Amino acid sequence: MPDSNPPARAGATVLVADDNEVAQRLCRRVLEKAGYNVLIAADGIEAVDIALAQIPSVILMDVAMPGLDGLEAMRRIKAEKPGMAIVIASAHSMLSDRERFLAAGADDVLSKPFRLADLVGVVEKLAATHQA
Repeated sequence: MPDSNPPARAGATVLVADDNEVAQRLCRRVLEKAGYNVLIAADGIEAVDIALAQIPSVILMDVAMPGLDGLEAMRRIKAEKPGMAIVIASAHSMLSDRERFLAAGADDVLSKPFRLADLVGVVEKLAATHQA
């Protein structure tokens, strides 16, 4: 069966905002293999700067980052680009945490550690339905 990329992936860019270099490399590898362009931010401030300058299709935002945490970075991005699709990635996996992240403006939440297929699935869904 030939490998075909859905139209949502053609030219779609994902910003991976995570201070963990292993997580960055793994997400980059998986998302690029799935047909996405990938940008990397190592902290919340860099994530805000890249998101507002590059306008990615989807942002995968770690919550716990140095300098500016993922929730505050998300708030700043959403204030400028309310339609930007942002997935919060967090080791906090209680239902109350998920509800808190969604209430703060996240479009979806992935609990760490997440399955790589779940990452691709949520990015694919949001890339197809959101526009900054």
